[in-house]
Amino acid sequence: MASVASVSEPSRTPGSFAGGRNLKFIIAGGVIGLAVAYLVLVGVQGTTVYFLTVSELQAKGLTAQNQLLRVSGNLVPGSLGRDASGLGISFSIADTAATTPLNVTYKGGQVPDIIGDNIEIVAEGKLDARGTFAATNVLAKCPSRLADAEPTERDYAAATN
Repeated sequence: MASVASVSEPSRTPGSFAGGRNLKFIIAGGVIGLAVAYLVLVGVQGTTVYFLTVSELQAKGLTAQNQLLRVSGNLVPGSLGRDASGLGISFSIADTAATTPLNVTYKGGQVPDIIGDNIEIVAEGKLDARGTFAATNVLAKCPSRLADAEPTERDYAAATN
């Protein structure tokens, strides 16, 4: 007759369990995961800038002062001017729903080449107490001449023969 060897379980103290070490790693991993999620959330909130139209900014009134904002509108024809130093520009932007144009000043930095009458402008900066938008960055949307153009087909195989 063959004897069967019995395997005994390791002795445990009351109140302990085999996964005690694993639980420590799980808790540490959870804490690290929560810390990373918190840092990502804080980082995203710090760099988020709201995008408003001129009429939406005017509707906010005094509550919009000294907040970092992005404002979009079309450049009012004839309003673009350069200051005496040549380093800054001032202009007005408006949208179809705006009651009055928004005056924008921009000093220093590169001015977009495409800037001109009726071009859509996005200005990033703060609204001061006088109601002038002091921009720290100005972007001009490039009008596309090809937006409504029909695509043309070309037979490249015939062109190489």
